Parts: sequence; structure tokens; C-alpha cells
Amino acid sequence: MIETPSIFRLQALFLIIQYHAEVGRFERAFMMASIASRHVTALQLKHESPHLSFVTQEIRRRAAWTMALLDGYFSVGLPGYSTINYEEIYQQYPCREEEFGSTDPDTIRGPSTARVEDKAHYSMLELILRISRVRRDIMRFTRQLALLEQPLKEFQGIVQGFQMNLTQLQEKIASVVGSSATGTIIQPNFRWVVRSLEIQLAWRQAHCDLFRLFLLGHPNAAPDVVLRPLGSSTYASQAQEICQEHSDWIVESIKIVRKMNLQVLFSFDIARCAYQAARLNLFLAHMPNVRPQLTSESAVSNAAECLAFIKERFVSSAHAQRMISDLSLLIGAYETRDGHFGAAMALDSLRFSGDALEKHKQLSAHSLIHQANFVDDSYLYEL
Repeated sequence: MIETPSIFRLQALFLIIQYHAEVGRFERAFMMASIASRHVTALQLKHESPHLSFVTQEIRRRAAWTMALLDGYFSVGLPGYSTINYEEIYQQYPCREEEFGSTDPDTIRGPSTARVEDKAHYSMLELILRISRVRRDIMRFTRQLALLEQPLKEFQGIVQGFQMNLTQLQEKIASVVGSSATGTIIQPNFRWVVRSLEIQLAWRQAHCDLFRLFLLGHPNAAPDVVLRPLGSSTYASQAQEICQEHSDWIVESIKIVRKMNLQVLFSFDIARCAYQAARLNLFLAHMPNVRPQLTSESAVSNAAECLAFIKERFVSSAHAQRMISDLSLLIGAYETRDGHFGAAMALDSLRFSGDALEKHKQLSAHSLIHQANFVDDSYLYEL
């Protein structure tokens, strides 16, 4: 039936792919994702169909955008592994959750263009997609920097562009989730509490992804040839503070969530944010001019909190096991070496060693492709 795609088979494929990823069949999940992507293309789900009803159009939109989110779990910013591109999706973003689940006949029959006129309201799924797109672009930029052998004059300008995008997203997030200068906004009884939390953490993580480029010695930092000409520029001097602010915010949010003991299913991206924030916290604790509150002991404690959260909420998820083992190993290195920076980060240097091309192709521990056991058997022709 592979040659006769349908929207119903596509929806079933999404569930099957998720299942294979959960149980550790990453190879099958990736290959089936390619089939799902072909379904999206064959059914022309990347384009609007204004002649259809509101609900039908929303189902088509959500199918196309689900494919985009699914792709991020595999490619992690590497175009070569991508199964679909955001730039090729010409659909509107999904409507607000309340509209899609409404039983009001006027809403069901109403024109899908009505929501376009009301720019003050965004769906949570739309915000997740917008942030995901920015994070993907930041990761692609990070990989491109690894190939540079000469200074990049436009470096700070590109970073400023990303920062402006994130600032604009902050306004949209505030209109949907609310804003708080003191911490995460978590409403336990809110139906979309997981999406709300994911939006807030992902936005913070995007800042960490961007400004760790300026952290000398960090595995994801820009090459020396790019950073050296910057000297004590504004971004270079503020990067450490920005990374610490946002990674601390993520860690504190994870602590709050653990105390609340919410009986919900958390998205995998929340685990990724916790994992990345813990690693960054450990790195920052051994940098000069670090905040007095972030000691080696507190950084290890923060990482342990994030590790405990991932273990508690994703203990049966095969695709989280690499993050669990990686973070456990890193915490152990800091503890056994008395927090010695060089010894602990040696673990990271092993994972990120190699020439510029290898660093460009490096996949994160949470990439499903990284965990798949694909083997190039072309060497058999040499026998």
C-alpha cells in the first residue's frame, strides 16, 4: 500500500514512527520518516486547499507541520539528513488549540482565513514550530562556522539577526503563555501545560544555542579564527552572562516541575532542554567571572536534578538513554575529579574531536540518527 498514500495512512505512520523511536528501532523510524515525507509531498499537504472545510484544512496543516517537527529529531540541523524543509511548507501555521477542538458549528464551518486577521492570538503549536525553526537555523549556522578557516565579518550581524527573531518571539509568547520576570509560568490544571512549558524552555534554550558560540573552549563554540577578531565586543563579553541566565532558568524550571509531580506526558524536547542546560551549567561553573551562586557543587547538583527528571519521565524511552548515559558520565567526571575543568571536559573533547568537517557532521546525543546503527557495507566490494 506504499504506492497509494493517504492522510489516514500518514497519521498512522506518525504514530508508528514514534513507537519505533520509543522502543529503540531508530533505523526503522528514520526510513519510515522518509516514507511519511513522501506522503506529505504526494498529497500536496505543503500547500493550502481553500476549497476544503476549516477542520479538513487544519488536519492537513497539522500533518505537514508534524512532519517538520519529526524531522528535527533526526536531522538536528544537518541538511543531509533532513526529510522536509520549513521553507517548502506554504501552509499557514495551525490555528489555536481552542478553535481546532471547538464544537461550535460556526467555528467548524467558518473560513480558515478568519484567524489571520487576528494577529494577537497564536496557537501554542505555532509558537513551538516558530522556535523550532529558529533553533534549527542556529544549529545549521553553528555547523557552517566549523568549516571556516578565515574570520567572518558578518558573524555578529548574523547573531544579532537571530537575537531579533527571538525578541519578536518573546512578544508572541507573552501574548499566549503570559510573562513572568521571576520564573516559569506553570498552570498544573491547564490542558496545554506541557506545550506551555515546552515553549518557555525552548525559547530559553535557543539563547543558549546561540550565545555558547562565544564561549571559548566550549565544544559548540565558533572556531578561534572567528572569535579572535571579536576581542571584547559586546556579544563576546555578554555571552557568558546570557548563557548562565537562560540555562539557570531552565534548570530551576525543571526543579519546579519535579516538585509539582505533574501527572502528564512530557515532550521529548523538554528532555533535550534539560540535558543541554545541565551540560552548559557544568561548563559555565568553571569559567572565569562566573556568578558566585554557580559553584562547582551547585552545577553538579543542578545537573543531577536534570538527570533525575529525564530518568523519571523518560525511563522507558530508548531515545533518551543516550542522554542519560552521557550526562551521568559527565557528572561522574566532575565529582571524581574534584570538579577539575580540564579532566571533566575531556569527555566532551572526545565526542567533539576531529577536523572541521567531522565537527560539521557531528550529531548530538539526542539525535535519533546518532543512535541508529547504519553500516556502510560498500567495503564488501573490496573483498
